[in-house]
Amino acid sequence: MDSPKASQLIEVPTSVWDRPFYRGVRATFSLFCRSYLRLKVDGLENLPAEGGTIVAVNHQSHLDVPLMGLALPREARFPGKAELFTSSFFLRTFLLNLGGFPIVRGEGDRKAISLSESILQRGDVLVLFPEGTRTRTGDIGAFHRGLGVLSIRTGSPIVPAAIRGSGDSLGVGKIWPRPGKISIRFAKPLIPPSLDLSPKDLKEASQSLTLAAENEVRSLYQSLLLSRESSG
Repeated sequence: MDSPKASQLIEVPTSVWDRPFYRGVRATFSLFCRSYLRLKVDGLENLPAEGGTIVAVNHQSHLDVPLMGLALPREARFPGKAELFTSSFFLRTFLLNLGGFPIVRGEGDRKAISLSESILQRGDVLVLFPEGTRTRTGDIGAFHRGLGVLSIRTGSPIVPAAIRGSGDSLGVGKIWPRPGKISIRFAKPLIPPSLDLSPKDLKEASQSLTLAAENEVRSLYQSLLLSRESSG
């Protein structure tokens, strides 16, 4: 049976920032992260204070979504594989109320793409994991070109970010996170070129922008590894 399209799922809330459910979960998870996971965040000054912004980050764990939501001072939205939104009513409600929305990976899910553009045009933050899946080795995979295309089409800057330690705490196949130390670091935004490009130039520009974001995330991740080694 084919995976359901995002357009077949329930409507995604326009905003969750002021919902009591969101505030309650955020407060509880904040306490958990600061003590149990020893979360450290730096580089937030690189995040634009307003306007549509894409945050591109590596993906190690199911913890990454709530960790990024906690780290960011602005309301953020996150795409997730459609199966998570259809497996149970409770999980779907939980994800939707935390800013998640469904997308079918590897397919042209037009409603999800349109929703991503609407989120950015509305002036919100969209967090993307451009590798497309969680790593099993800790290595960062190649980024999908759609990252650059979305940035150029909406005129939204890309803020590269790296997360380290979430895979050690809750890697693929694990059920409960182990205590540890997790770090998130943000870099300066990458500004997309003008949309007034020929199809050929648009393809080249989106590839170049995506590669620049990928290289920056790799550099950030290496800096986090070095920081960990130097701190013992």
